[in-house]
Formats: sequence, structure tokens, C-alpha cells
Amino acid sequence: RYRPRLPGGELAPMPWPVSLYRVLNHVAWPLEAESGRWTVFLDRLMIFLGFLVFCEHNEVDFHYLIANRQDMDNLLTGMPTYLILVEMQIRCFQLAWHKDRFRALLQRFYAEIYVSEEMEPHLFASIQRQMLATRVNSTVYLLALFNFFLVPVTNVIYHRREMLYKQVYPFDNTQLHFFIPLLVLNFWVGFIITSMLFGELNVMGELMMHLNARYVQLGQDLRRSAQMLLKKRSSLNVAIAYRLVLTHILRRNAALRDFVWFLAKFMELLALGMLGSILLKTTDELGMMYYTADWEQVIHQSDNVGENVKLMKLVTLAIQLNSRPFFITGLNYFRVSLTAVLKIIQG
Repeated sequence: RYRPRLPGGELAPMPWPVSLYRVLNHVAWPLEAESGRWTVFLDRLMIFLGFLVFCEHNEVDFHYLIANRQDMDNLLTGMPTYLILVEMQIRCFQLAWHKDRFRALLQRFYAEIYVSEEMEPHLFASIQRQMLATRVNSTVYLLALFNFFLVPVTNVIYHRREMLYKQVYPFDNTQLHFFIPLLVLNFWVGFIITSMLFGELNVMGELMMHLNARYVQLGQDLRRSAQMLLKKRSSLNVAIAYRLVLTHILRRNAALRDFVWFLAKFMELLALGMLGSILLKTTDELGMMYYTADWEQVIHQSDNVGENVKLMKLVTLAIQLNSRPFFITGLNYFRVSLTAVLKIIQG
């Protein structure tokens, strides 16, 4: 399975939920680009067999709902797991269909966006704080996964043969030669769904928060460069030097926006309310970042009228290009932010 690498070729550090996602979910996680033909064939065969297992689970879960349609308590007990099963089958196997795009996204992320601890320790620490709630969320999912192992234990203690989920089979599934393989498949589906829930959340969270850190870094570099030029007290070429710095910053800005849209094409509607709010706030402040980047002090210190005019045009362009913030939309209907999520929950 694909393991991300940094630009220098060394293996990229991955947070533990993403590492678990890579280990547990062979359906969604991509292969290495240079994988052999037989490896690709085996991977696709396992995905196809996995799809059949999900279809089998869909059938027996839905059969349980039909069998208990007159009993509202049992119907409501089985409905949530069935709906999660259907949603996860669609999302997981759609991702399996686009594995190469997923790998390309990760490759580009670690090559262009990833902020390492050695390069920016303060920004890296800030990212870890922002991702703390997501890590706690992943821990809860992991505890739910461990809870599955209690079912076989209670089966042995109380001499029962119950499945992990509410299911009705068209044959006697309590016979041992049926029960053991079906229980193993129950566990496999549980691992795939749970790893998908916390893995997808952490992958997208990492992408968004490191991208957010790059935008923050952009503003810091622009202000730092302006202060350095102003300290030189040179009035001859200060406007030219500042314009070159601003042009370089704008090119970095354009590269980040390009990655944002590359990421947006890949994203689905996820529970990323707080992280979406952070990214929205940062990109919303980009226009103000250029406006408050001491350009007026540079023009005041510069004696070159022609360069001053060029610089003001470039600053105006920078502000206009960043006048509209980046935001994630839910089905093109609402912006994924903390406020939107709270409104949905309230509704």
C-alpha cells in the first residue's frame, strides 16, 4: 500500500489515525504507483469480493427491517446501522474507484503543502492543537471497534450465537459452519466502516489544516519582508524590491489556491465544521493581509514614481484576487462551517 514521502524521499510522518486507516482499509487506501500487475489484480479482486460482502450485509440488514416493520422499537434499532452501511458502501467503493486520484492528492500534499515540525515548529504545534478534537473523535471510534469483541465473549458466556448487527438471514445462520464465517465477515465490515469514518475525517483534516498553515505562513513572510526592506532606509529601489517580493508571494498564493481547487474536486460532505471555519477565516483575511502589508510605507520611502504606480497596481490586483474566500460547500447548498453544522443539528 502507498506510503507518502517527503520531497527529499524520506517517509512522511503520518498521525496514528491515518496510519490505522492505511493498515485497516485496503478498499479505500491506494497502492504504490509502481505496484506490479499481479498486485493490482489481487487488490481489485479483494475490492470486488468486499463489494459482494457489503451487498450481502445490505440484504440481511434490510431483511431485518422488513421482518420487524410492525415492531417500531426493533425497526428503529436496526435502521441507523443499515443507513450507515449503505452510506459507507457508496463512499468507500467510490473512493476505491478513484484510488489513483487519492494517491495523486497525497503526493501533491506532501510535496507542496505539508508543514514539517523541523521547518516550522510553532505552526506544526498549532496544527496539532487544531486536530486534537479530531484525534479524540478517532479514539471514540476506536473504542467502538474494540466493543465488537465483546459480542463473541458474551456468546460463549451465555451460549448464544448472535451476530454483531441486527440481521435476519434466509437460512439458519446459527449453524456453526455458517455462523463462524458470517461473524468474521461482520467483523471485517465493522473494521472497514469504522476505519473509513475516522480515517477519512483525519486525512481531510490534515489537508485542510496544513493548507491553512501555509496561508498563515504566507502572511508572515510578506510582513517580514516588508519590515526588512523598510529597515534598510533606502529610497532608490525599495519599491522595485517590494514589488518583486510581492510577486513571489502572489505566485505562492496562486499555487495554494490551485491546490485548494484540486482538493475541492476530491472532497465530499464531511463533518468538518470547526476545521472548515478555520480555513474560511484564514482565506477571508488574505485580502486584508495584502492591504496591511506596509505597502504605503514602502511608497512613502520610495522616490521612484513609476515603480510606485506599478506597485500600487500589483497590490490592488492581489487584494482583488483574494477578495473571495475559499470555503467547502455541502452539495452546493451551504458552506461547511461550525455555524452551518450547528444550524443543521438545531434543525
